[in-house]
Amino acid sequence: MLDVVRIVGGLLLMNAFFSWWFTSTSTWGYDGKWINTGYLQFRLTNGYVNLTQDELSKYNGVNPKLPIYVGVNGSVYDVSASPSIYGPSGMYAKLSGKDCARIYITGCFGKDDEYTHDLRGLDVEEADNDISSWQKFYENHRKYWYVGQVQLQEVKTKIPEPCEHVKAPGYYDHKKSPNKH
Repeated sequence: MLDVVRIVGGLLLMNAFFSWWFTSTSTWGYDGKWINTGYLQFRLTNGYVNLTQDELSKYNGVNPKLPIYVGVNGSVYDVSASPSIYGPSGMYAKLSGKDCARIYITGCFGKDDEYTHDLRGLDVEEADNDISSWQKFYENHRKYWYVGQVQLQEVKTKIPEPCEHVKAPGYYDHKKSPNKH
């Protein structure tokens, strides 16, 4: 039995040495969620969350002891692996701690009333496609993962004023390239 432990230990040590030699990491260059302690703890404890919007607002990156969450139409994703993007000084900090489903459809980052889960007044088919696309993005991302749901409250304010939809470069454009997805 001791020989088996020595052989396995030797193989692991040799693997770590060669990994460090070739990639300067002990994981052969892999830096995805499977080596993230937060993700491993989440998977081991099956820690799915069911948050209110007020509870979700605490996960905005201001408190370094809490993860950073974003919401997309009721689904919540952990984006803590990118604090420089979603943290307090990041370019997408306004998305953190909220469900901003509307902004994922319109891309109107300059209008504060677009940072809401309120989809009223938007094209239903476009909304469904864009929301689904963004949820798949977060679910399939190598560093982000689905953590649960946020209970969205009914919106009683007026519908946000329309804005000129702004899509990221390369995003599907009906007029230029109908076959590009």
